[in-house]
Amino acid sequence: MRSSSHRKIYIRTDANPVISGGHVMRCLSLADALARLDADVEFVLSDEGPVDIIESRGFVARVLGTDWHELTEGIEFLCGLCDEQEDPVVLVDTYSITAEYVDRLSSHAKTCYLGSKGGDLGNLSLIANYSTDIDAGFYGRTYGSRGTRLLLGPGYAPLGARFSEVHRKCNGHITKVLVTTGSTDPFGFLPAFLDAALGDDRLNGVGFDVVVGGMVAEETALTVERIASSSARVEMLCAVFDMAAVMARCDAAVSANGTTVYELAAAGLPTVTFSMVEEQAASAESLAHLGAIEYGGPMGEDPSRTAAACVERLAGLASDPDRAAALARRAHELIDGLGAEKIAKEIVQL
Repeated sequence: MRSSSHRKIYIRTDANPVISGGHVMRCLSLADALARLDADVEFVLSDEGPVDIIESRGFVARVLGTDWHELTEGIEFLCGLCDEQEDPVVLVDTYSITAEYVDRLSSHAKTCYLGSKGGDLGNLSLIANYSTDIDAGFYGRTYGSRGTRLLLGPGYAPLGARFSEVHRKCNGHITKVLVTTGSTDPFGFLPAFLDAALGDDRLNGVGFDVVVGGMVAEETALTVERIASSSARVEMLCAVFDMAAVMARCDAAVSANGTTVYELAAAGLPTVTFSMVEEQAASAESLAHLGAIEYGGPMGEDPSRTAAACVERLAGLASDPDRAAALARRAHELIDGLGAEKIAKEIVQL
């Protein structure tokens, strides 16, 4: 086993108004886990967008000043950094990754990929894909002869340690529900859901903590604020810095599918989810098939229809505590919140 002491790890990722900040956030969770193993972690970015949050977590962020679409534009600089280190590792987390990029980089560092992009991505030392709809046969055929370490499945979701820390056994009784669509709500799901939920007699005893993300349109935010001001059952939350603490005070959740659903599973909340974009549908359907979530379906042109479907499923859980508890238990069996630690241990042993 290789010593992890001060192993140099470069994380090549990006976040900007076009691509999700989730890439950087999951990389930060992984960076924290690597640092706990005494690895020396630095971030390498195309632009300055996520620098502040990375530096606020205590990590160095190097900015290439390149086009995030074209990873090869900054590859010489990154290879130069690697050549200054003894046996470095580069973790790439961006959908812009290509086999050409990996093969050029792999002659300078052990190269890893965090993500679910399909196809043959070249000479990777490690792949971590925490999706639930994985073609394990493809990975085995493509990478098996190369000795690539394959970390596949939802147990490898790289979540912040706080979500497993707040986990508690679910008793199935629902009186407080977290409602979130992530950083944005382009379809106006939040007000549509609140209108439907507050008008459903089956949920009369249920309150709602509604998280309004930083990029939610002003009109939508104002509508949620108006609903909250007129109903004692609704609390509007903005600029939430500790989502785990919000989860800890709730009994269930309604959430757009994505990393938040994994966090909810780690925290132990039964969850009703919906797919806000087409790319989320396969994962949501797979989680539902595994008995880990209730799926309200894809977001269509009419958000009220999706909202009504989510209310129907939430009401079903509220009326059946045993079913709600079983849902939370199954989700936590799949996603225990320790994925970042599992990936970090594999990386430092490369």
